[in-house]
Amino acid sequence: MFKLDDKHLEVAQKIAKEHRRKKSCDNCYDRGWIGVSDQNLLVLCTRCVDMDAAMEAWKAYVNEHEDLKEHFSELFEEKAVETDNEAKPKLKDHEHTKNHPSNPNTFAPGLRRTGHQKKIG
Repeated sequence: MFKLDDKHLEVAQKIAKEHRRKKSCDNCYDRGWIGVSDQNLLVLCTRCVDMDAAMEAWKAYVNEHEDLKEHFSELFEEKAVETDNEAKPKLKDHEHTKNHPSNPNTFAPGLRRTGHQKKIG
């Protein structure tokens, strides 16, 4: 199992601290990170850290180190962006309407006494 070295963890902590947006945070206690995972990876605070900028800085750091590239290769894979025309087939007019039940409810609200109930009053 892959475990991140402590020297890389220290760099990740510096990156988290550099990309904080708020001055004080009760979630991460002003560190920029909440904790460390089992693989010795940093868990960033989503409330006060600019995640996009921190990920870009981490990608740049991983590019400089060959031993990290193989473990973080999924960071560099480009995701295919689907266009709206291809992703959703066009719905027909009758598919937009709500299906009505075949047997509608015949309940009529009102005062109806059944059985032996006590009269009030």
